[in-house]
Amino acid sequence: MYHDFESYTITRRSFLKGAGAVGAAGLLAGCGGSSSGTAASASSASSGAAASGKGLSELFTYETSGREIESWNILYSQQAIDFNVTTNIIDGLISFDNYGKPVPALAKSWEHNEDSTVWTFHLRDDVDWVDMNGEVQDHLTSKDFLVGFEWVLNAKKNQASNTSMPSTTVVGAADYYDKTYAMDDAAAAALTCDDMLAAGVGIDAPDDYTVVFTCLNPCPYFDTVASYVCCYPAPPALVEKLGVEGFRGVDYTQQWCCGPYLIEEFVSDNSKRFIPNPHYYAADECSRFERVSLSMITDLTVGYQLYQNRELDELELSESTLTTITSDTSNAYNDQLCEKRPTKYAYDFHFNFHCLNTDGTPNENWNKAVANRAFRRCFQEGLNLIPYYARFNKINPLKCENNYYTMKGVCYNSKGTDYVDLVAKELGIDGEKYDGKTMVHLRKSTADSIAALKKQAMDELTAIGVTFPVKAPFFFVAGNTVAQDNATVLKQCFIDSFGDDFIQLDLGTYVSSLAKEVRIPKLHGFVINGWGADFGDPVNFVGQEILHDSNAYYAVNYSNIQLVAEDPADYQKELVDEFEQFTDLVNAANAIVDDTDARYEAFAKAEAYMINNSLAVPCYYDVRWCLTHVNEYTKINAMFGPCNLKYVNWETSEDAYTTAQYEEFAKAFDAAKS
Repeated sequence: MYHDFESYTITRRSFLKGAGAVGAAGLLAGCGGSSSGTAASASSASSGAAASGKGLSELFTYETSGREIESWNILYSQQAIDFNVTTNIIDGLISFDNYGKPVPALAKSWEHNEDSTVWTFHLRDDVDWVDMNGEVQDHLTSKDFLVGFEWVLNAKKNQASNTSMPSTTVVGAADYYDKTYAMDDAAAAALTCDDMLAAGVGIDAPDDYTVVFTCLNPCPYFDTVASYVCCYPAPPALVEKLGVEGFRGVDYTQQWCCGPYLIEEFVSDNSKRFIPNPHYYAADECSRFERVSLSMITDLTVGYQLYQNRELDELELSESTLTTITSDTSNAYNDQLCEKRPTKYAYDFHFNFHCLNTDGTPNENWNKAVANRAFRRCFQEGLNLIPYYARFNKINPLKCENNYYTMKGVCYNSKGTDYVDLVAKELGIDGEKYDGKTMVHLRKSTADSIAALKKQAMDELTAIGVTFPVKAPFFFVAGNTVAQDNATVLKQCFIDSFGDDFIQLDLGTYVSSLAKEVRIPKLHGFVINGWGADFGDPVNFVGQEILHDSNAYYAVNYSNIQLVAEDPADYQKELVDEFEQFTDLVNAANAIVDDTDARYEAFAKAEAYMINNSLAVPCYYDVRWCLTHVNEYTKINAMFGPCNLKYVNWETSEDAYTTAQYEEFAKAFDAAKS
């Protein structure tokens, strides 16, 4: 493939089908908030030394195959692959700046009462909905938020997507969801926002530009809930025009927009082009590119060729490309290698406890094995993942090590202690620090202890008919050589850690959609998937794994533990009991609403229980090296919400940034943040 690709020259124009525009790319540090200050001063304050006097008017970027947008309805989706696109065409109440601090968006200001139970958002009065041709269709008012909120809470409209956040925070939200869940489809579909208000749901629109939420309990983090898509607006006229099925499945040609960009062109699994929304309310308050051209590429190796040809302006580097560059001292890119910040996602091993074969019959061997605690603990205590981490960060692989389910930086107690430090204390690893040499969990494990755990698992499982090696179905996207190499290295990690007689990855491929081709048919033994915070509280992470909650994303969609719990086999009863205990711990923590420190302590105990029983196993953080013309430190960097890939206020340079410049950016960013 590589030779065929390199056998001819691809031009910037031919590859991206006519891309190109002239203009100036701005360099601001905040969008939708105050318009004071100049582009240069805002950029300098956020990132330190400037890299080039000239920025990019047009951005050429990419997404890898298998990560195509699946839903254009921002209220319905729960996937980053969708939000990375839709955040650029639809705004919410609140956005964030490059330090992760909340800034105004559709809401120009907000406040709460003394005990944080009532939150009032004051809307801008200059926001219009436009279609994909940039023609104004309607004016945005507070009613749009009522319509959007009713859509999210209506079980027959939004099908439980994004309901967990408002259901646990807003008065009457859970009851309204339960009411619609019990109704037949037609009756629920006929309900309107007036019916929701009549049912006592805690949202109100006292005038055209005010939205008020009333919380069940004191909720000092509700602004982070309001930043998420569960509180996004929906244009009433469009919902009425398309109907329930039509609006749920809306595509980009039908969608109305109130965000910074419109979709100029979309070719599925090929390309997208964004152009500025001519009626964007914050046009004078932030910078935008004159065009963003995004191409789907088969893998990062192809991306490297495109970057060399200036077909791309930024590129994360695969291990093989990073090796190619660093092994050649004369390579021109050696002084342009830039280490990125960790993304907002914590990646974990998510087991499937109800795995099926391709013919729909149960995969009994895997299901029996994964129900065994000692078997799962081997993932936690004995698996050396350093070679796998090197696939993402060859230079500093252990920067990718993750020992927690919740991402760092999501929330802090009254003493300023990161919540995950509380989890570390519960796990007994609070004294362990990064040393660049050994994974934290392997520091306490010995060859004998790992062998003993393996033997325990094999003995217990052999007694119930499990055959070895246990085949673990693991899938990657077809045609992506980087994903294939990642999977191959992961497979070897298991062999190197446990030998070839215990666990063996059974590698398979999917064409384009992991959800449709693997997850929904329940073919996976496990997946490695990342979760980023929707709002600033631990329940948003651990609450995705509990029983008896249809909004628990991973329990419903990945682990299938809720199916198992309905009628567990004898070998699954201990597993279900562990999940029941975990669920009780989470619910008990979530019931603490008047003492944030006590709440976080209780959640830390729940998370430690989950990790100690390996109900899910922490895997990695995404810390990559890149080549880039974009200053990463000027991008939105929030732990919450869908906004991080919004193409506004990016500082860019016609010249590639250097390693030294990025190190200065990092120092300046950290100094300003502290």
